[in-house]
Parts: sequence; structure tokens; C-alpha cells
Amino acid sequence: MNKHRWYFIIAALILGGSLLLPAKGFAEENLTVEQKIADLQRQIDILKRQLEVDKEVSSQKAKDAPIVTASAKDGFSIKAPDDSYKLKISGYAQVDGRFFSTNKKDGLTAPTASPQDTFTDRTVRVVFSGTVASNFDYYISPEFGSTAVALPDGYLDWRIDPALKIRGGKFKAPFAYERLQSSPVATFAEPGLAESLAPNRDIGVQVFGDLFSNRLNYAVAFTNGVVDAGGSTSVSDTNNDKELGARVFTQPFKNSNTLALRGFGFGSAFTYGHREDTSLASYKTAGQTEYFKLSGTSQDGPQLRYAPQVAYYYHSLGVYGEYINSQEELTKGTKRQDIRNQGWEAAASWVLTGEDASYAGIVPLRPFAPKDGAWGAFELAGRYSAIDFDNNIFDTSLTSNTIATSPTAARAWTAGLNWYLNRNTKFVFNWERTDFDGGAGSATNRPTENLFLSRLQVSF
Repeated sequence: MNKHRWYFIIAALILGGSLLLPAKGFAEENLTVEQKIADLQRQIDILKRQLEVDKEVSSQKAKDAPIVTASAKDGFSIKAPDDSYKLKISGYAQVDGRFFSTNKKDGLTAPTASPQDTFTDRTVRVVFSGTVASNFDYYISPEFGSTAVALPDGYLDWRIDPALKIRGGKFKAPFAYERLQSSPVATFAEPGLAESLAPNRDIGVQVFGDLFSNRLNYAVAFTNGVVDAGGSTSVSDTNNDKELGARVFTQPFKNSNTLALRGFGFGSAFTYGHREDTSLASYKTAGQTEYFKLSGTSQDGPQLRYAPQVAYYYHSLGVYGEYINSQEELTKGTKRQDIRNQGWEAAASWVLTGEDASYAGIVPLRPFAPKDGAWGAFELAGRYSAIDFDNNIFDTSLTSNTIATSPTAARAWTAGLNWYLNRNTKFVFNWERTDFDGGAGSATNRPTENLFLSRLQVSF
């Protein structure tokens, strides 16, 4: 009996052990799975953090990456995301055709000889502009047209505040309303006769800005000084004298609730300086033919210019006018004489296709696309301009100019049609009649100049 009991106990122990061994293995197996899950979770957390880091790095790279754009409005540009650095490449080209009602030899000598029909690349410019160090803007515009390679504009602006900016370099003098308008957006192919009494580009410094919520614009410039006849451009100074110029233009109702008042503006400009020049002004028609040039005299003394101006734009209507007076002192030997030349102009335009007229140009509502029945924008324009030279100029003891060789006055009527195919392409058609008083013999007027001027312009 005892022997059988021991058999039973041994069998029970063997059976219990066999039951306990799988339980232990199962526990160990469960522990291994939990460790694996924990390891996997740790790896997932590491990957998630790595993805977050990669995203942060990519986001920072995106913030720091330059933005490159190309558009019909702004041309080609590259800039920093925060606008602290910018480079914009733009430009325009103007190809003109000038055709005169008579181009045969008329027996006259320069500057009264008849012009010739011609095609010419009037202007070809590439413009580099942009910003450095957030508050400094630059503008560089070399010229590659029919006149030799030159640099009409090259300046740097320091934007301290919208009301206070400082410009240094070569730029348009702050004076004449029509001449200050950018050529690609001008209503007429060439400025009026009165603009010949205004300075063109000059070298110096200028303080300018906008006040009263952009209702008033001012500019004060201190420059080398240039002679009349806006085609003249300062390259280097020939004396120690400098010129002070200033212009104020206001649109008092610019922010008015009355739409009809917003486009009204008026202003005035002046220049004053002492001039010592022997190379004096040369005056040209819209056809770029010289009809008057001071000769046999020198400019030695003060010069004062002033120009009141007014403009009005309302929907498709644009109107502006300007009067320019230029007073200077001429000298020849012991002879000295104050002279006063004056000019004026009035112009009006109407956009036939309904776009808003603007000093900044016309943007077609429906760019040229014949398949869609869109033909761009059309604008009609007219202008009267005149210039009157001081009678003292024709005193032979002072100058070599006489009524037989130089007109005492000129008047021009201009009719224009502008076709804007799109924001970048424009056709200009101008017909201009210019009449002269004197300039072709003792009792004969210089022949009337009838000019048809066509222009194809591409700008970007």
C-alpha cells in the first residue's frame, strides 16, 4: 500500500511539473511581446520626432528660399521672403516711324532744313530695380537705342518713411508734369513744345515723400543744373554753381466719397540757380527736327523757372494743362540781357473702351484675343502746345539769332489714337501739325511741319 502511495505521489509531481512548464513559457512569451511592443512604440516616437524636425527644417528653408516670379505686370523678379532684398528686371522698346508731308529739299539750312522720313529705334531700355537691406531701393536703366549707349537713370532711394525719402544719383528733375510721366504710359509719343523749357534728368540729391494719406506729394532737389530743352541731360558739371528745384502736387479729394472729385489735382514747381554755359538749349519738334538753337551768346547769371500745373481724371476722361516760364541772363562781351521764354499746353483724352484714364497708364479690361471677341483698349487724345521766345533773343548785339534764321514762336496741334493690345503691347498713332513764326527769311515763316508718327511699344 505504501509502495503504491509513493507511485501516486511521483506521478502527481511529474504531471504537475508538466503543467507548470507551459505556463512559465507562456509568461515568458507574453513578456517578450510586451517588450517588442514597447520597442516598436519607442521607434515610432523617434520617427515622429524625426518627421517633426524634418518639417521644421523644411519650413525654415521655405521661409529662407528666394521667391522667383514672372508676370505681365511686374516682369521678372527674385526676392527674399521678407522683401528685404529684391531684384526686378524689366524694360521697354519703342520703334518709331516718322513720316512728313514734305521731305524734299527746300533750300533751307540747319536748323531749318526739312526732315526726312525714317524708321528708328526711339528707345530701348533694360531696367534693373529692387531693394537692398529692406529700406534702400535702387533703379538702374541703361539705354541702347539709336542714340549711343547711355545711362538716363541711375539712383538709390533711402525709404525712411512714406513721408521722407532721400534719393541720390541721376534722375528726372522734379518739375514738368508731362515730362515726369513715364514714357511707356504717356498719352502722346513725344512731349509738347512747352516741355522744351523744362529741365530733364540731372545729377544730385532729392528729398521727397507723400503726406496727408497720399493727398500731397512733394520733392526738393539740389542738383548740378541743366539747360532748357528737355533733351539735355546732365553728365558732369562744368562749374561750381548748383540748382535748387522743388515741386508740390496735391490731390485734395483723393480719398473723398465723391468719385467725381478724386481725380482732381494741381501743383506747382520751380528751379533756381546760377548758370555758366556756352553750350545752350536746342529745341526740337515731335519729329525730332531742330528748329531753334541759341547761338553766338553765353548764359552767365541766374535762371528761374516756374510751372503751375493742373490735372483731372474721371472714369475714361483725362485732362491736364501746364504753363512753363523760363527766365535767364544771356551775355555777349559787355552786353547783358534778361530774357523770358514761355510755353503752355492743354491736353485731353478719352478711353473709348471704358477703362479708367490715369496718369499711370491704361490697362485693358479685355486684352487682345480676337477668338474671344476681345480687341484690347482704344484711346483718343488731343493736345495743343506752344512756345514763345523772348524778342530780345533776336538782338544781334546779343546773339547770332535772327528772325530770318530762327522762329520767334511755334504752335503744335496733336491728334492721337492709342491701341493697347494688352498690358505689355501698345500702338501709338500721332498726327502733329507745327506752325512757326519767322525762321525762313526776313518776311517768311519756316514751313509748317506735318508729321505722322507711329510707334510700336513693348514693355514688361
